[in-house]
Amino acid sequence: MPNDETRIERDRIEKRRFRIKDIDQLKLVDDVFNEYTLKALYELMNRRIVLEVYGPIAQGKEAKVIWGKDYDGRDIALKVYYTLANRFINRDPYIMGDRRFTRKPSNPFKFASMWCRKEFRNMRRAYDAMVTVPKPIAFYSNILVMEFIGDEGAPAPTLKDAPPEDAQAAYIDVVLNVEKAFIAGRLIHADLSEYNILNWNNKLFIIDWGSAVDVSHPNLVELLTRDIRAINRFFDRLGASTIDEGELVNALIRRSRGRYEFIDGRLMIDGEDLLSYLKFNV
Repeated sequence: MPNDETRIERDRIEKRRFRIKDIDQLKLVDDVFNEYTLKALYELMNRRIVLEVYGPIAQGKEAKVIWGKDYDGRDIALKVYYTLANRFINRDPYIMGDRRFTRKPSNPFKFASMWCRKEFRNMRRAYDAMVTVPKPIAFYSNILVMEFIGDEGAPAPTLKDAPPEDAQAAYIDVVLNVEKAFIAGRLIHADLSEYNILNWNNKLFIIDWGSAVDVSHPNLVELLTRDIRAINRFFDRLGASTIDEGELVNALIRRSRGRYEFIDGRLMIDGEDLLSYLKFNV
């Protein structure tokens, strides 16, 4: 006769089998769940990273975001990259110029997996650099698992859809996060705008790090300037005082040559934060 512990484990397995059976039906209702993706999902479940999967909550050109739960009952977001070649058009500059990636895969399945791995690594570097991003949890094949920003399947809105209450404070927050990514994380987002910053309870989270490149990229200045220009344009419309894009780019590059430290979450170089360095007062 099985003991209580054995019975509990058996019940857990039976419940999990039922969930896997349900997930197998996803390919009938959502085209992102092909056999390749389902295999990746099974692996994440076998590793006890993903327990349950619900419906899609967001969709982009390259991926669809699915709401799920982990084994502790916490909400998680699964970013599932499409395995179609036409979903990754014009992405060569973000790969070939990044020394971490030597060549572009010709197979669309391998490309989706590479892009997933690239975004996970970028998010991990940003997270470790104290940039406000959803916490990256794991990845396998073309599925990236991260912290869910929102509540019970309702995702946080973007800045585009939910402008901040205090535009000036939000602008400074974004600029300081750009600096942390650039100096401590050695990353340029390369696709930054109000469309990929989430506003949740007046806290901003930068998302969509797939295009981010290492600071050794030959187009460093162009990509950094483009990010800052996009952010300045958005916050200018909200009435915030912004920093001249050229001045800010030059300041970030100069400061990146010094030794940094974090003091109470602020990035300091030679005892000075970015706003003091620029003498930016509002």
